[in-house]
Amino acid sequence: MTKTENKIITNGRAIAAILSAMIGLLIMGIINTATEASADFNTWVLNIGKLWIPNATGIGPYSGKETFLLIGWLGSWALLHFTLRKRNIKTEITALTFIIGIAIATLLVYTPFIDLLLGK
Repeated sequence: MTKTENKIITNGRAIAAILSAMIGLLIMGIINTATEASADFNTWVLNIGKLWIPNATGIGPYSGKETFLLIGWLGSWALLHFTLRKRNIKTEITALTFIIGIAIATLLVYTPFIDLLLGK
C-alpha cells in the first residue's frame, strides 16, 4: 500500500490569470482614451500597430491598441503568475477587484463617457 501525500492546492495561478485579463483591458481603455485626447498619440499608436499587424492602416489605431492590450496582458500575467503562484488569495477580493476594473475599462472605451471625461 502506498501512502498518499496531502497537497495544498493554491489559487494564485488562477487569480493571476483573472487579474491579468483585467489589467490588459484597463490598459486598452487608457490607450483608447488617450488616442481620443491627442491626435499625435493616435498616430503613434497606429504606427505601433503597423509594426507587426499586416494592413493595420485598414483598422486604424485599433491595431496599436490591441498591441498594448496584448503586452499588458501577457506581461502582467507573467509577473503575477510568478508572484502569486504559491499563494492562496481571497477570491472575494479578487472578484470585486475584477468587476471594478472591468467596469472602468468598459467606461474608457465608451464614447459618450470619453467625451464627458475630455470635455467634448
